[in-house]
Amino acid sequence: MTPRLEPIYEWRGVRGASLAELVGDEPLRLEPDGVREAFGETAATGATCIAGARVSPPGYLRGVAPRSSGRPLRSLLERVCERIPSRRVALALGGGVDSAVLAALLRDRAVAYTLAGLPGYGEEREAVAVARRLGIELRSVEAGEAEFVVALPGAIRACERPLYNLHPVGRLLLARAVRTDGFDCLVTGDGADQVFGGTSAGDYLPLVGSLGRAAGVVTVAPFLHPTLARQVALDPDKLALRKLALELGVPEEIALRPKRARFAPPMDLAAHWDGPLAASLGRALGRAPSRATDRERVSWTTLGLFARSFPGLEA
Repeated sequence: MTPRLEPIYEWRGVRGASLAELVGDEPLRLEPDGVREAFGETAATGATCIAGARVSPPGYLRGVAPRSSGRPLRSLLERVCERIPSRRVALALGGGVDSAVLAALLRDRAVAYTLAGLPGYGEEREAVAVARRLGIELRSVEAGEAEFVVALPGAIRACERPLYNLHPVGRLLLARAVRTDGFDCLVTGDGADQVFGGTSAGDYLPLVGSLGRAAGVVTVAPFLHPTLARQVALDPDKLALRKLALELGVPEEIALRPKRARFAPPMDLAAHWDGPLAASLGRALGRAPSRATDRERVSWTTLGLFARSFPGLEA
């Protein structure tokens, strides 16, 4: 079975997939290092925002060092896709080569989903181009600012950490739509950059699995399967994957499209702002809360939502 993108936490010698279940009603303290990491200010170390609790292992792909096995990439990917247990699956289709290749390999089994509703952020145009060329069904999920803001508290409960940008919330909205349509498996192209680049990726990937689980679907990432992750050659520019995309019929503008970092646009989060709580959290961290930039607004607002999810947290 393709590995699930879910974090494993450690708390007092016990391991589990949910931080809330592990800590229970214990008195808790805020962990400054974990907050800095969640705010995107430091590299991933495995620290959480709760003192004594950690993500294990801290690097999500640690120990999975790609090496060349001599087996063609297409053969490896086909073998992994064949092992996805559900006969009919949903596929998160964006505008990049990773999900486009999976769409080509799963075209007879998958219904593709993409986000729409935020101009300049979603990749609906690219997803439509891929779906039309490959003959795969595509369903657009309308998700504007109102939907993102309403979904934010649920996303923080699922992630069990603050965010510094609202991009992950889109994955929760997509997963909910997939579940509403009756699917229990969501295939994603996440992990390709890390596998081909040989990096550990201890940040975003576990959030993807947590958000899917919160929506009631299992998120599977073919690029992270050991059959592929331990056998492909290092290829940071993903040249072999881009070549395969062209062979499979993916439009050239998608197959050769450079990697583009995706950040959700600024949104009005006033409905979730708790000034007194933010001030208390700031005192505990030795810094003053700020909403001067979008990154700061998101970080401090979601830290407050995180604290509400753990009512025993001592700030």
